[in-house]
Amino acid sequence: ITLLAIVLLLMGFVISATGFFIMWFTEIYNDTLISRLVLKENTLAAEWWANPPLHSYLKVYIFNYTNVDRFMDGTDKKLEVKEVGPYVYYEKLTKEHIVFNGNNTISYREKRVNRYLPEMNTGSDLDTVIVPNIPMLTAMKKVKERFMFVQMALDATLKTTRATLFKTLPVNEFLWGYEDGLISMSKAMLPPDEQPPFEKFGLLINRNTTGPDNFTIHSGEGDIRQLAMLLSLNGESSVNFWSGDECNRMGGTDGSQFPPHFLQKKDKIEVYIKDMCRKFPLEYEKDVTLFDGIPAWRYRAPNDVFAHPSINPDNHCYCHTTIDECPKSGLFNSSVCAYGAPIYLSFPHFFTGDESLHDKISGLKPDPEKHVTYADVHPRLAFPINGASRFQINVEVHQPTFVSGVYPLREGDILPVLWLEVIPGEFSDELISLIFHSSFSANAVQIGLRYGTLLLTATFLALLIGVCWHRGKNSKQ
Repeated sequence: ITLLAIVLLLMGFVISATGFFIMWFTEIYNDTLISRLVLKENTLAAEWWANPPLHSYLKVYIFNYTNVDRFMDGTDKKLEVKEVGPYVYYEKLTKEHIVFNGNNTISYREKRVNRYLPEMNTGSDLDTVIVPNIPMLTAMKKVKERFMFVQMALDATLKTTRATLFKTLPVNEFLWGYEDGLISMSKAMLPPDEQPPFEKFGLLINRNTTGPDNFTIHSGEGDIRQLAMLLSLNGESSVNFWSGDECNRMGGTDGSQFPPHFLQKKDKIEVYIKDMCRKFPLEYEKDVTLFDGIPAWRYRAPNDVFAHPSINPDNHCYCHTTIDECPKSGLFNSSVCAYGAPIYLSFPHFFTGDESLHDKISGLKPDPEKHVTYADVHPRLAFPINGASRFQINVEVHQPTFVSGVYPLREGDILPVLWLEVIPGEFSDELISLIFHSSFSANAVQIGLRYGTLLLTATFLALLIGVCWHRGKNSKQ
């Protein structure tokens, strides 16, 4: 056996041992795969991030008030609501005005396009519903702390226009915009910084346009652990709405991608929800299987995420002033994100909410199967491949001193308005193929390389030992 053969065996052993070490004791293989998710200009990852090969379905469930007259005249003790819908829309979210800043950050604005899908609806968006008069309730809130003459002017306007606490509207106008005299009046009565930035009122009117906000996120280049993390909104890395720094700090992602590879079951993941002006946590619940065998980790909204601070102390800094002014469990005061309107968010049908929220309302049926928010996240790629976002919009009643009463409603009563469900649409074959290969092919290659390098290392080591033993035996002879 020549010296050259020994050298070649030694080189083979070193190379296979190096491969063995890399595959068994480092994350180089995973890092190489995941590096393809970094958002670099002119890459497939950036292209799919800006224009995802996937759309969503927006489902709207409206609470139709069926006994307003009987309740207002005192005949009925509770308002009765009947859930109608869903009214289903195709929704596509893309990024526009994209700027790769050169410091591993990307700035952009969001564009949403919605299209009504009559074939997926049992009713029509021309159906009429009886719903709370949100412009009126907003005006009453805004004048509550103002001078008597301002309140009296509003009272006169409400009487002149015959405004009532509930309105009958077609679904499409209620959602996407209708003219309301109170909006014109508010522009005349309120200071410029408190005036609504729209001419029509519709609960989803800002959901079918390019938004005005400028988001800045981390591209993941240089630190994959920061991929898609929100760094600033309109140039600010925090808001000033809440009483604690952590609650005010920007963070999380937009929910379409999470930092990959470092995802751990025990860790909470966070989504920044602009309509709440806050980070929203999701926590691991269980392993699930999708698309005929693709594994995913299910993260769901914690039951106490909207709990009163006496139950969940982390929510203390979301109280606007003192703990006594925090809303009841199950409600989140998002008025600071709704141009000052008395809007509260919750889970549908007050799921996880305080029982007293049902005191004035009948017809609500909380159901964890139908009303929980969750995301099924791919363990390696760390983006959701299934899920449902479910939130309810509610409005609070206010009673200014010099405005005609809202009896039998009272100050602080909460009226449910509607709830939204956003679910993913059909996955393209290309996207399913990517998910499949990242789940199985990549794992198979990794297992093959691990045990292949182990076998090669053991083989070369055995050969080296055998050669050395043979040479030693020959030298003795």
